[in-house]
Amino acid sequence: MSFWGQIGLQEGTSVLGVEIQSLYDHGMIVMLFVFSYVGFMLYKISISSLFSSEYLEKQWLEIVWTILPCGLLLLLGLPSIKLLYLMDELELPEATVKIIGHQWYWSYEYSDAFGSTYSFDSYLKADSGLEGGDYRLFEVDSRCVVATLLHMRGLVTSDDVVHSWAIPSASIKADAIPGRLNQIGLCFLYSGVFYGQCSELCGINHSFMPICVEAVPVEIFTDWIISNHKENSNNNSSNYTYLDYLYILWKYVRTGGSVLADLVWKLIVLYVWWFEMVFYYGLYVPAEFVVVSSWSFTKWTFNLCVSFVKWFGWFAVSPLDASVYAVKYVFWQVYSGVWYVVTKPFEFTHWLVKSIVKSILSLCKFSVFLVSSMVSSMSSFTDDGFKQVVMERVNLNTFKFLWIIQNYYKEHR
Repeated sequence: MSFWGQIGLQEGTSVLGVEIQSLYDHGMIVMLFVFSYVGFMLYKISISSLFSSEYLEKQWLEIVWTILPCGLLLLLGLPSIKLLYLMDELELPEATVKIIGHQWYWSYEYSDAFGSTYSFDSYLKADSGLEGGDYRLFEVDSRCVVATLLHMRGLVTSDDVVHSWAIPSASIKADAIPGRLNQIGLCFLYSGVFYGQCSELCGINHSFMPICVEAVPVEIFTDWIISNHKENSNNNSSNYTYLDYLYILWKYVRTGGSVLADLVWKLIVLYVWWFEMVFYYGLYVPAEFVVVSSWSFTKWTFNLCVSFVKWFGWFAVSPLDASVYAVKYVFWQVYSGVWYVVTKPFEFTHWLVKSIVKSILSLCKFSVFLVSSMVSSMSSFTDDGFKQVVMERVNLNTFKFLWIIQNYYKEHR
């Protein structure tokens, strides 16, 4: 949360929060460069007494001051677009929290695969109930609990009017709209309590519906989920019959069969694609290039080096004869080229056009490679070591979460 006298954004508490904070710093550096340059030029122009009433145009200067702003806009736009895409990309979350906005409180709902649903309401804690360390107008009676470094998803909706569920330190903000579900990623970097408020004007008590999220280790979160599952299973066990359990079992078997068939088909397609990519583009094409092109180029280079060595040896023994031979050789090469152009203009034109097209294509490929490298370098502002550690911890916590849940279901099925 923000503190008195704080300058800048809050410290990023999630992966996207760190990236957005780095994007903000990147944008500030670009703006500082632009304002510094413009201020310097204004100062130089204001104190200079030199002017020209006949200086009307300068093509290269116009090209420069057109390309340079476009480059600066690319520096600002490309990372922003990539990060905006990553914020909406959520695939296969390990757990889901449904967040429902009301006037003027929040409801949180946790569901599992066995139909057990645990939900509770989160109200603003009164001043009389505050304890040491609690923040006034931020603390709630029931916190939303999530796991640290675990791929979780939040589904945000509303029951009455438009609200907005926001955690500024995690760079999370999603509108809660009646009849519509918006999804957000909940992947916090470390344990702690993070605060937010409704960020959409929703009525008279809009400022009294805070958001409080408590991020805990995955072991504590899993135990919390299991304990709530036990409580709800005991309360709802009498509502199910054997036919209900058979229907649920048949539904899971049918869904699992379709998913398995789809997975097998995707594996077959992936295997065929892998075979084509690896063996054709990885072996055949490089081998053909080496045998056909590289061998000819290597042979030509070797013969050229041998000729140079022989000529330098000849020049050391008889410099006059070697120089005369070199002049005759150069003259003959130039004469042969001119004679080829004069006698075979169509072949020369074809060769020239082909060479120009190849040069342009090579330049375009190099430009695309340069732009893609720039985009790849600007798509993430965190270093590779940090990303590697985060991915390892996320994979480890995912394994722990699935292992604990699987063992619990095996023991209580």
